[in-house]
Amino acid sequence: MKSLFFSLWKYLGKIQRGIMIVTSVLVVILILVQVALRYLFKLPLMGVEELACMVGFWMYFVGAANGSRERSHIKADLLHTFIRNKSALFWAKSIGAFTVTILAGIMISWTWKYFQWSLKSWERSPALMIPMVYAQASLLVSAILMFFYFLVELVDYVRQACGEPPFDLPADEEAVACDSGDVSLSEAVSPKGKGA
Repeated sequence: MKSLFFSLWKYLGKIQRGIMIVTSVLVVILILVQVALRYLFKLPLMGVEELACMVGFWMYFVGAANGSRERSHIKADLLHTFIRNKSALFWAKSIGAFTVTILAGIMISWTWKYFQWSLKSWERSPALMIPMVYAQASLLVSAILMFFYFLVELVDYVRQACGEPPFDLPADEEAVACDSGDVSLSEAVSPKGKGA
């Protein structure tokens, strides 16, 4: 079971990184093409903004899910300054993680309904007539991924509150450069560090 979870964790990470890289490159290329056509050749091409927007949906929402995976999303965590007891600190963090997990579950419900409506209405983009469901599906995928990552974070904090060691999530192949040197992603993500 543990190896299945670790395989899923690594596989999802690879897919997300691939989507983020491809969509980032596509958005840059689309914007450069539009700028070149409009300002250099004086030939604006209809629909480039639509494509960039649709690709941008996937870039932003998969990026948001990846922030949840890496626990690098923006948060104002001041609990460690007020709570000195390590167990109490992790119980407080567990409450926060539980709240965020519930909100991600609500987001899944909303995005599922939106996705179903999008399939029924088959709304299309104005210029290229591309079905908007292709972009809007990123909301549902992102919500599911965030729920999964927030659930893992919740379980990790509850384990630590009970005195267990933090999850030792598998490292990604790529390393994250930090001020103190190169650190693998699981070490950078692991709540074992100073802020935990």
